[in-house]
Amino acid sequence: MKKTLLSVATVTALTGIASHNISAAEYTVESGDTLWSLANESGTSVSTLKEVNELSGDLIVPGDVLEVDAEPSEEDAQENDGTYVIKSGDTLFEIGQKFDVDYQKIMEWNNLSTDMIYAGKTLIVAASAAPANETVEEAPAVQEAPAVEEQSEVVEEAPAVEEEQAEVVEEAPAVEETEQDQPSAPAAAQNDNQAAEQAAAEQRAAEQAAAEQRAAEQAAAEQRAAEQAEAERQERIQQREAEQAEAQEQQAQQAQSQQVSTGGGNAASVAHSVAAGKSYVYGGNSASAVDCSALTQQFMQAYKGKSIPRTAAAQMAAGTQVSNPQPGDLVFFNGGSHVGIYIGNGQMVDALNPSEGVGQRAVSYVNGTIDGYFRY
Repeated sequence: MKKTLLSVATVTALTGIASHNISAAEYTVESGDTLWSLANESGTSVSTLKEVNELSGDLIVPGDVLEVDAEPSEEDAQENDGTYVIKSGDTLFEIGQKFDVDYQKIMEWNNLSTDMIYAGKTLIVAASAAPANETVEEAPAVQEAPAVEEQSEVVEEAPAVEEEQAEVVEEAPAVEETEQDQPSAPAAAQNDNQAAEQAAAEQRAAEQAAAEQRAAEQAAAEQRAAEQAEAERQERIQQREAEQAEAQEQQAQQAQSQQVSTGGGNAASVAHSVAAGKSYVYGGNSASAVDCSALTQQFMQAYKGKSIPRTAAAQMAAGTQVSNPQPGDLVFFNGGSHVGIYIGNGQMVDALNPSEGVGQRAVSYVNGTIDGYFRY
C-alpha cells in the first residue's frame, strides 16, 4: 500500500491535544482479578499499572492494594499528541486497548509488518497523528499547506514537534507494508486467549502457594506447641526422679548412720556389711542399688563417719595417695573410672557391673591399670 508523508507542520495541525484529569484511587485485589482485567475496568494499560505500583511481574495476590487510577508519567504525556513511547513489557494489543484503537490500525499507521515492537520507540496511536493516505493526498484542503501555516500558531512552533516526530516520519519510507504481512485475526485472538489463560494460571498458582504457606505456618505452630508440651512433661519427670533420688539418698544415709564406726572396727566386715543385699545399678545410690562410687561413699561414711564426693574421679582427687595400702583405703582404676574398697591381702569389695554385681574379688581381677591407693 502506498503511503503519503505529510510535513511536520501538517501533522501538527491535524493532531488533537488531549487533556488528562486523573485522580489517584486505590483498589484491593480480590480472588480472580488480573492486571489485564483491572486495566480494562480502570481504562488504563497493564504496563501503566505495573509502573505506578512498581511491579516487576504480572502476578498479583488477593489482599494487595493497588493504585488503579494514577496520573500519567512524563513518558505517557506524549499520548496527548497522538504518539506513545513504547515501554518494556508493552504489546500492540495492550497499547491498542489503552488508546481505544484496533492494534492493526497502529501497525498500519506505523508501517509495521509484524507485531514485534521495541522499548523506547515512538508509535503513532491516533488517526489524527497518522500520515495521510492516498485519499488525503488527493484532498485539496490538505494539499494547501501554506494556508494552514498562515493561520495556526501551532505551526510556528513546529520545530519542537519536529524533533519528536522526525524519527517516525523518516522511518516510514523504509518499510513497504503489504496486506500479506498483517497478522490474521484468528492468530491475534489466539494470542489474547493464551495471555488470559497464562494470567489465570499464574493467579491460581499464587493462591495455591498462599494456601500452602498458611498450612505450613499452622503445622509449624502445632509442632512448636507439641515440642513445648513434651519439654514440660520431661521436666516434670526429671523433677520427680530427682526427688526420688534425694529420698533414696536420705534413706541410705540413715542406714549408714546406724553402722557408723570411728575406725575401731574391721574394714573388711564393714565393707561386707555395706555391700550386703545391694545390686549394681549405674547411677544408683540407695540401700538396695549402688554403683562403684556410691558403694565407696557409703562405706567411708559407715567406716570413718566421713563424707566424700559422689563420683570416682572426685573421690580420687579428694584422697591422699599412699604407697603402703591398708584395709579401709580406696583403690582406683583406669584414670578414676572405677573404685573399690581395699580390705587387705590383694582383695577388695566393689560394685563392678550389672553381671558381676557387688561383692569381694581380687584387685587384679579388674582389667586395665591401677591408678593407686588413697586414704581419707
